[in-house]
Amino acid sequence: MKDVSKWRFRGPGGDGTLPMEVLQSPDNSIYYIKYGWLSKEPRTHLEHINEITAAKIAQLLHLNTIKATLALRDGRIGCLSLDFVEQYNAIMDESGASLMEMELSERYNNLQQISLKGLALVKTGFTMLENFSYFKKIRTPFIAMNLFDILIGNQDRHPGNWVILFTNGDTLFGPLFDNGASLGFQLPDDRLEKMLHEENELKKYFNRMKVKAGIYTAKRAPVKAIDVLAYCIENYPDEIKNFKTSLSRFPFAEFDEFIEEFPLYSKVRKEFLKVFVRDRRDRILRIIKEGI
Repeated sequence: MKDVSKWRFRGPGGDGTLPMEVLQSPDNSIYYIKYGWLSKEPRTHLEHINEITAAKIAQLLHLNTIKATLALRDGRIGCLSLDFVEQYNAIMDESGASLMEMELSERYNNLQQISLKGLALVKTGFTMLENFSYFKKIRTPFIAMNLFDILIGNQDRHPGNWVILFTNGDTLFGPLFDNGASLGFQLPDDRLEKMLHEENELKKYFNRMKVKAGIYTAKRAPVKAIDVLAYCIENYPDEIKNFKTSLSRFPFAEFDEFIEEFPLYSKVRKEFLKVFVRDRRDRILRIIKEGI
């Protein structure tokens, strides 16, 4: 684990729920370190740790993701990641929320208040997105991001949790970040034990999952993951085909080794994560093949 206690403090980072600092390394690179959520609620606090595991899964799927690792600063363990503006030599970045609100304005804001539910809400959201001027440019990684989120169970992909990077004369979809509200991050070990040993628990967990799909700003995820998956299967066949190939080739041996060597997970959580990713991989592949 890297000790960054002597790195220069540049200021607080971001306005998310987790405490974060901006640091400058000895070679003058800019990093962010994210710590666990400070709460008195009786729940686990692994969102910052799961960020590292989620980045590993994305890497194994050949998706662009932040470079994340465990780090220690003044006795606190956090997730350390390189500033992706620097990583990609970009001039600036803008969140999807800022860009869509600026360009689509009334339509974007109305979507956040609309009373539709289910597939109708999914269709309305993606129809709005397809009118976004950058959509053709970001279509492939944006759909892959949503499929990845369903795989890892990410509940918090609101439009502020993806960015577009602006480089000299070009734009590109930023690396995946803020992936930590996933992988059963709120579940205590006794709940994980139940999910591992009681038939249909993982299935029910998958079917109940709701997401924000990179479109919705609601505090609670408003649409079912299986509805987003169904919409993508019907409307984005090339992206589905590519993701299916990556899922089919997922290197579980490498993933299992990573989990076993990870220092901060309990024994039951390690077992859960290995089973969880396999289960979700298989369910997604089955749905792609057979339909919902």
